[in-house]
Amino acid sequence: MGALDDFLLGGNDELDATFGTVTMTCAGQSFAVVFNDAREGQEGALGGLEGDIQATVTAQPGDVSSPYSLLEKRCVISGRNYRIADVTVGNIAVHFALAATNEAR
Repeated sequence: MGALDDFLLGGNDELDATFGTVTMTCAGQSFAVVFNDAREGQEGALGGLEGDIQATVTAQPGDVSSPYSLLEKRCVISGRNYRIADVTVGNIAVHFALAATNEAR
């Protein structure tokens, strides 16, 4: 990692405090996430429509062990159930796209 990544990682706790976090529980893990419930749907890469994404959440990389293993698992956030439809892992953050539990992909 470079100096910029180190700087941004160092500020993650402050950003979490600013945006506010909730607890996400999935496959026996619980960790803090910044919650965003702002997506209606998205265009699929192959031209078709994908299932509606209900929400996205962002976690700190050090808080989530094996994030890719959580793909397609069910999770609970603030008493609501979701299915993890997509996982993006970077040096600064782990992003999860969440779909309805009954939404087929």
